[in-house]
This record gives sequence, structure tokens and C-alpha cells, in this order.
Amino acid sequence: MPRGALLALMVLSSAAAIAADGPPGTAAVPPPPAIDTRLPIPVGVALNGRSLDDPCLVARRDGHLFVPTEAARQWGLDLPPLAGDFTLDGQAFTALDGRAGIAARLDANGTTLLVDADHRLFPTAHFGPARTPLARTRIVPAAFLGYDLSLIGADGHAAVSAYLDGGISGAWGVLGSTAAVQSHGGAVRLDTSFRRDFPDQRLRLAIGDTLTNAGDWNLPVRFAGIRLGTDFSLTPNEITYPLPVLRGSAALPSVVDLVAANSGRRFDVQPGDFTVDYQPTFNGAGSVSMTIRDAAGTLRTVTQNFYTSPRLLRPGLDDFSLEAGFLRKDYGWRSFSYGAPFAAASWRHGLSNMLTVFGRIEGDARSQAAGVGTGLVIAPIGEFSVSAAASHSAWGDGILWRAQFQQITAIYTISASYQEESAAFVQVGGPAPDGASRSELVVAGSVSLGRLGSISASHAEDRHGENLHYSISALSFSSNVGPAYMSVSARQTDTAGSRDRGVFAALTVPLGRRTSSSLFVDGGRTTATLTHVPPPDQGIGYRLLFARGAGDPSLAEGAISWRNRAGDFELAAAQQDGSTGVRLHAQGALLMIGGTLAPAQRLDSAFAAVEVESNAKAQVYFENQPVAGRAGGGARTIVTGLQPYAANRIAVDLDDLPLDTEVTYAEQTVVPGYRQAVAVRFGGAPVHPATLTLVDAQGAILPAGLAVSAGGVAGVTGYDGQIYLPDARPGATITVRGAALTCRATVPAAPQDKKPVRCIAATNGENQ
Repeated sequence: MPRGALLALMVLSSAAAIAADGPPGTAAVPPPPAIDTRLPIPVGVALNGRSLDDPCLVARRDGHLFVPTEAARQWGLDLPPLAGDFTLDGQAFTALDGRAGIAARLDANGTTLLVDADHRLFPTAHFGPARTPLARTRIVPAAFLGYDLSLIGADGHAAVSAYLDGGISGAWGVLGSTAAVQSHGGAVRLDTSFRRDFPDQRLRLAIGDTLTNAGDWNLPVRFAGIRLGTDFSLTPNEITYPLPVLRGSAALPSVVDLVAANSGRRFDVQPGDFTVDYQPTFNGAGSVSMTIRDAAGTLRTVTQNFYTSPRLLRPGLDDFSLEAGFLRKDYGWRSFSYGAPFAAASWRHGLSNMLTVFGRIEGDARSQAAGVGTGLVIAPIGEFSVSAAASHSAWGDGILWRAQFQQITAIYTISASYQEESAAFVQVGGPAPDGASRSELVVAGSVSLGRLGSISASHAEDRHGENLHYSISALSFSSNVGPAYMSVSARQTDTAGSRDRGVFAALTVPLGRRTSSSLFVDGGRTTATLTHVPPPDQGIGYRLLFARGAGDPSLAEGAISWRNRAGDFELAAAQQDGSTGVRLHAQGALLMIGGTLAPAQRLDSAFAAVEVESNAKAQVYFENQPVAGRAGGGARTIVTGLQPYAANRIAVDLDDLPLDTEVTYAEQTVVPGYRQAVAVRFGGAPVHPATLTLVDAQGAILPAGLAVSAGGVAGVTGYDGQIYLPDARPGATITVRGAALTCRATVPAAPQDKKPVRCIAATNGENQ
């Protein structure tokens, strides 16, 4: 029923009720009797004391009040059907009263339905960080080669070294290899592998040279084979650790304010229960206050302590790794040196917001090991982790255990860890045991003093067998003094039978956006530097250094660097104790994307080829920073440094482009894959807007209001027969239609010459 009709019926119902009340001064009429109203009547609605804007139909049958099921849903009530529900004229009605948690009645005049509903009858709302994966940009084929070259000459001797990183990529994955070249050592292959990512499943497949998964008790080792496992870097916008959960309820529409250290948030909630996954600005211990203000002005405030740790997994989340292959030997010295076959598997699982468990098993022909562990968070105390492992090998059976505690707050941080392993414990791929047990203790802490700075202290002990003992203790203070930064630290190192103490101080003073000077004092040696960093796109930089100490030869060093679209190039010279050395360093990359070969400053995790369809060249920006090179005029610019599987913003400067260049967006967001390339295109063919005056075959101006279409753009004729074309391409057809006229005109070769354009009447066939 239309809303206007409902309002009219309400007015009539109210008039009838007033007439029944009689003249003023008569006794009040009691509430309407509980009689059946077979046909629904329109009434106003007050839900939990708040009047709703829209009226509603209500019927009374068998002593119960019925309303349309859809109306109850619009109020936020999802009511299960009852035996007495009915359908009238295709509209379903459901009973309100007779249900747990809800009370309904008509007011004394019978014109307003009063509904009191428990907040648990409303749907539960959830607020938290978005977990929707980003749509990935289409990948284009690419080939790449990154290089890091050095030429060093000193005292008549020269040495050349190079690090090369090359490969090809596409939608199918990435195939790459790295190598090191030295003038005196030859070339050595480092790693060769194929990678294929499955971001929707957080999975990465690696075939070839790679690393095993590291854990609390095992170190990563190199091997060649296959590895399939979870990789959370494929979903960088996803929060994998548990967040503090705040719960509340509202009987009326309310405003919720979250207030914590250095952050705040406000949002609206409808009646019902709600939960909030609160994302703190920093990890560790903290507290958040939640204030609920409803439509009636009632305030409720709840404060909750929390502790967040990225080392834990949110409940139900898994992290696994399966590895098998051959252990790598002589890495960096020999290209193809592999040992015995091995296999390993590890798994982590989030049991709750407080607890994560993990385990690993590994083995080869020489040794086998297995271990388990757990991470526990107790808010606001801190994070505890315990792990233990056992190994079996030709050297015997061994055990390892480790315990760690950490507490991070906005003011101070404390951490302590202790690890002990027996003499025979061995990890697969690790060195053979030497017959001595080992223990390690590390304690550290820091305190923030606000504007005064911060103090940190640490102590570490390492015992190896009965006689080898090593420890180091340090105390430091750091602070900002105006624009400058200073730090002072003292350290003490103890080994078997010896002790060494030292004091270190540093002062750094900025002298501009990219220029700074520093002074370092380490014992009796003083070092002064002056550094100018080149701009991120292109420019010149330099570095000067002078060091002198009591009893030590002086050192003088200078360097000049040049950054351009092809990379970073540096020429440095140093002199010490009468000896002079020179170094030439070059770092950059070559990429071929879409058949175009172009240089780049460096080879990173993802790339983009930027093209501007204009004869002019425009400055390209990546995350609001200019990049070397300009795109346009048939030239592409390669942008490196993109973050894989995350949103990356690339833009062009529209002021560099002619006014007739059609650019829909000045900035685009792209989501590339790891070591993969995307194509970013700005602009289109130049446009030539024009205003034309149309006349008929006799030269009379066409009347206003006729329908005009040209190049897929529709419009109407204006006064004086004028039409506007956003892109007047010479030779294009203009069609004009009216009640008594259909004609066609052709855009002239010079649309801007202001001469009238004749519109020739169409033939009968053309009219059809």
C-alpha cells in the first residue's frame, strides 16, 4: 500500500477515535478491547521508545498483533515464523507478541504500535579492518636484469666484482637466477628457481634453490628442491594476528566512540549486539575506551586492556611449509654443490586470541629432528613463548629448549630469552656437533623519557662448553636536540680471561632536505662526515669523511654520486697511511616490458611500464614522489620499487600535457605480483572540442531542441542553431532529427573557422 494511502487511513482512524471520545470533559476511553481485526489498519510505530518515520499495517487475530514480515525486517528484527502467521493479498504477516524478548501493544487511541524488543533480537553487527583481497592488475610479460658492479683499484692492483640478478616473468610465474662474478675468483651461480604464487590461498610454490622455513628453534638452510607453503606477504593488507575484540549492545540507534593512545574512531550502530575488532596503532600492551551514546542521550563507557603480537595467528588461521630436496653445500664458492636428500614439514595454528601452537619435523640420512612450541599472550602482562626439540643422529640423541618473554608498552619495553641445547643436538643441514653443550641468555629493555629521549640497556651471555664464555653489556641514551639527533652508549665485553670497555657517541645535524653532517667518537677515534643524498628521481650527491685517532693512521674519503633513470653511479677515493684507493660503483637494471627495452634505477620486487598517449612528455610520480624519466612522445618510463600484491599509486603531471589530451584519470592504482610487471596507460588520442552552427539547405538556421548525435555523443541544438562537439573530427557525420526534419551534416576540415555547416535533408531510406 502506498505511504500516502497509509497516512490518509491513519487520519481517518484518528478522526474516528476522536469522535468516539465524545465531547471534552467526558471520561477517558479505556484501551481498545482485544477483538479480532481481520483487515489490517495503518498505525504509527514506536520501537524501543523511538518513533519510526514510516507507518505500518497491523492486524489483531486471536488476541495477537500481526505486522508484515518485511516491515519487521526493516526494523532490524529477524523473527522466525510462528504457527499463527498468515498471508493476505500476497503479503506475509507475522505475530509480534507471544515471543520471548518482545512486547507489543497499541496505545490508548489505537493509532500507534508500541514495540519493546530485546537487543538480542536484532542482528549482530561486526566492525573491523577490511579483509577483502585486492583485485590484481593484469600481468604483462617481462624480462629483467639487475646489476651491481664494482671496480676497485689500490696500490697498482685492480679488482672487479659483479652481482647479477636476471629472469623472466608473466602470468605463469617467475623464473630467475642470480650469480656473483669476481676478477680473481671467476663466476659462481648462486640461486636458480621458479616461483608461482597463489594469493587467494596465500600459497607460494618454489622449485629450485630456496630456503627452508625458520622457526623458534631451527635456522633456515639452503636447499634445491621444492617448497610449498603459506606466505602472508601475498596478502599484505590482511591482519593475520588476533586483534582486541570489544563487544557492546544498543537498544536504540547509537554512536560509538573508540579512544586509545594517539588514535580515535567513531561510527554509527543500529539496535542490536555488535563487535569491534580494534586495530591499535602499535603492537604490545595498551587500553581502549568504548563510549556508546544512544538516541536518547544515554552514555555508557567501557575500558578494555589488550596486548597484541604479530607472532600469533588469529583463531583458525594456519601457516604451513612442505620442503623436500637436496641440501646446499659450499654456497657462494661452487655453483653446483649439493648434499644428501632431506624432507621437512612445519605447521602453525591459531587456537584462540591468546594461544598459537606450532610444530616441525625434518630429517635426512644423517640426522632427524622434531620440535613443538607455543606462543601465549596474557593481556596486559605480555607475550610468552616456549619451544622444545629433540634430534637423533650418528652423534647421539640431543635436546634443545627455549623460553622467551616480551612486554611492549607505549613507555617501556622488556624482553628476555634463554636457550639451552645439549652436546649432541643437531639440526638438519646444520654443522656437526662439537661435543660441547651451549646456552644463551639475552635480556634487554628500553624506557621512553618523552621529549628528553630514551634509555636502553641490554646484556647477552653465550656459554659453549665448560671453558668458553662470552658476554656483552650495553647502556645507551638517545635524544633529539632541536633538529639534531644525538646518542651516547657504553659497552663492556667479557671473554675468557679478558675484558674490554668502550664509549661511543654520535651527533647528526641536518643541513637541509637531503644534506646532513655527523660526528662519531669511538674510544680515541673521531670521525666526521658530510653527506648529500641525491634526489629520488635524478641528481647529484656527494659524501666526505675524515677520521683520526690516537696511534691510528688518518683516513680521508670522498665520493660523488650521480642518479638518473639508468641507475646510481658513484666514484669514490680514499687515502690512509700513504695508500690511495679508488672505487667505481654502478647499480641499476634493464627491463623489457611489452617489447620495449628500458633502463631502471634498480631491480626490486615489482615493476610498472608507464605510457602516456600524447606527443608531449609528462613527469611520472610513484607514491607522490617523482621518478626518473618522463613518459610520452612514444617513450615509456619504467617504475620500480612497487610492493607486490598491494595498492601502488602511479600518477602523471597533467600540467605537462597539452589541453587537447584526453586524460580520464591523473592517478591510477595498480596491484602487481612478485617480480612481475604491469602496464599503466594514461591519456588517449588528442581531442578537438568545437562549437558549430548548423543551417539547412537554404541557409536558414536550424531551430533549437532538435536531437543531435555525433560520434556516439548525443545532444540537442541550441539557440542560433549551435551545437557543441567534445571531439570534432573532420569528416565525422552529424545526424539531426526532429518531428518534421531529419538531416545530416559533415564536420568540416577546419571546425574552428566559425562558418555555418549545412545539414542536408535525409532521403526516405535514410530516414528509416
